[in-house]
Amino acid sequence: MPKPRATYEEKRDAEVTNEPFGEGAREGARTLVGAFVVHLHDATRSHYDLRVEANGVLASFAVPRGPSLDPEEKRLAVHTEDHPIEYLDFEDVIPEGEYGGGPMIVWDRGAVRYLEGPSEDGLRTGKLDMMLSGRKLRGRWALVRLKNDPKAWLLFKKRDPYAIPGVAKEDDVTRLERSVLSGLTVSELETRRALGEACEHALLARGAAEGEARASAFWESDALPPSETHVYEVVLEGLRVRAEKDELVVRITVAEEPRGEDVAEFYPEIVRSLRALAPERVTLEGTIVAFDAAGKPSVSVLAERARRVATGASHEALVTAPVTFVVDEVSSIGRATCVGLPFDARRATLDALLRGDGFVQKSVLLPGDERLARALALDHGLRALAAKPRQGDGTFVRVLFGPKVVAPPIAHGVTRDALRVVRVTNPGKIYFPERGYEKARVVGYYRAVAEALLPHVRGRPVTLVRYPDGIHGKNFFQWNVPPQMPSWVRTVAFSDEESPERTKRGFLVDDTETLLYIANLGAIPVHVFSCKATSLARCDYVAIDFDVKLSSLAVATRLAHTLKGILSEIGLVGFPKTSGQTGLHVLVPLGPGQSYDTARALVQLLGRLVVDAHPDLATMERAPQKRGAKVYVDTGQTGPTRTLVCAYSLRAVPDATVSFPLAWDDVHEGLDPTAYTLETVPKLIAARTCPMAGFDDERPDVPLAVAKIAARLGRK
Repeated sequence: MPKPRATYEEKRDAEVTNEPFGEGAREGARTLVGAFVVHLHDATRSHYDLRVEANGVLASFAVPRGPSLDPEEKRLAVHTEDHPIEYLDFEDVIPEGEYGGGPMIVWDRGAVRYLEGPSEDGLRTGKLDMMLSGRKLRGRWALVRLKNDPKAWLLFKKRDPYAIPGVAKEDDVTRLERSVLSGLTVSELETRRALGEACEHALLARGAAEGEARASAFWESDALPPSETHVYEVVLEGLRVRAEKDELVVRITVAEEPRGEDVAEFYPEIVRSLRALAPERVTLEGTIVAFDAAGKPSVSVLAERARRVATGASHEALVTAPVTFVVDEVSSIGRATCVGLPFDARRATLDALLRGDGFVQKSVLLPGDERLARALALDHGLRALAAKPRQGDGTFVRVLFGPKVVAPPIAHGVTRDALRVVRVTNPGKIYFPERGYEKARVVGYYRAVAEALLPHVRGRPVTLVRYPDGIHGKNFFQWNVPPQMPSWVRTVAFSDEESPERTKRGFLVDDTETLLYIANLGAIPVHVFSCKATSLARCDYVAIDFDVKLSSLAVATRLAHTLKGILSEIGLVGFPKTSGQTGLHVLVPLGPGQSYDTARALVQLLGRLVVDAHPDLATMERAPQKRGAKVYVDTGQTGPTRTLVCAYSLRAVPDATVSFPLAWDDVHEGLDPTAYTLETVPKLIAARTCPMAGFDDERPDVPLAVAKIAARLGRK
């Protein structure tokens, strides 16, 4: 039986660690083929962690000495807590003080096929016979549980062509120390940013200019130019692309496609590897290659994989048909462009950037003169070579040795909507037990209200409160986006208000697919910033939250109308909505360009005026024990990283109520917030125009409003 994932969650603080949090084990799973990862982790002491897919999660084993290719070397593997499937791509430095604090790289990654039945059965009986197809570990491996300790297993290599009996320690597979994602070692991971900057500085030192990257150009020929003036490079059959990384944003465009359509959605493992590279900004050129069962490049395998990804079978396609991005040119790093640099300078840059044999690796050069290069190419079944001038200008020669194999039109005939299919994982998981609402129902709600909700979050940073096990399970804020997010999800970086030196990265929920993606992550409420991503230092609305925990909503509606009158007097407009729980929100648009200091001062003055008008009913006292039975007028939701639940967002409460926009006529003593639920809101939306429709169009004179408040306070 799978271990409960609560063990994983209980050991980690979701608001501090950068590790992913996914869903729990999937009951009834029968995994015959899945994914595996080996992490190299420098925590209290350096060790390896083998994780294999089972029950929809990763069964995890700590292997202190790591794997060995010698079948006689049986390595202790301690069965630890299950990890979420999202851990397959986790590579980062876990914060000091957190469980497992320290750097962790993806040492190996690939597919696992279970040879004696589903992995779930093997975990129960204590024996896993596995065929691994990784970048480093290949062939048959076994995990066998010891009799006297249920946590103690042995990991060892089975005898097959990949085994090396008697291999010396210094020649064993653990000598390969680099990540298959980033190409970095564990120690280098902690200095990733500095290494990226060093790559850029080295390129500038080699004579690179500053400017825009330029794509390479090929012309075809039957003859190899002389080796005195050219270098020969292996050309593999596949899809020629140009990849651009800008922090976490990755674009992959087909080099010979005039429309320049982004096809990154087809190659998520390449996207993740590019995100992991040390430079924050880099442009690469090369070929995406898939291999057949014989290990030869195959455009038909590449095309079939693309078809499966486009039909929603992304995880299966990644497991059974992995791809490699073979890079032959670095066009730019940061502000440094390689245009005009000689070949040796460009190649030295590529050698420094791509180390190891991971998902992104450098091309192979052939030695010798043109006769030897041609012979080597034909011996290895190559159909083409590239000849690059030693004093290059970005124009290369492609020499064919047979009929040209055209890569399939990967980007043709498949719409973006088809690529952006969000598959609901564990759709039957109960999220709202009192109502019996399953996860699929929650995702369906957000699909139904997307058109109404998106205007309230579009262009604004969004943070998630995730409930992967439903509203009564453990929940946590997720400030940073997960590393395995699809390439089409947009993000924005912002500074932590309390620790400005720390940068976080949140979602931009600009379309239905992204909204459904975060809902599938278990995000029940959607929290939004009071600023646009394009102007993070400027606030464009303030909010007052009438908190009625020890009072009544009827009193809050009275206070809200008092606020409405004050706003009208000073030239501002308020937009009310239910909080989705027991309270009431009033949002006041400020238009663009207001500083947070001005916005905070304004909202505090507004709160003070409301309290002054009803001292027996309202308070701004922050300590709950000092409020008595008064409504708390909360003006503290204004700040660079302060968030408020958005309009039409669900709340994680038993009745699945919704934060619902109201007309002022709806704000009366009989207002019932429980009338707005997952069940009722889609119908209500269809029957009316949103009362907040003009919210972003307001352009009030904020300085004049502040002056009027000051004058009003001065009269008292």
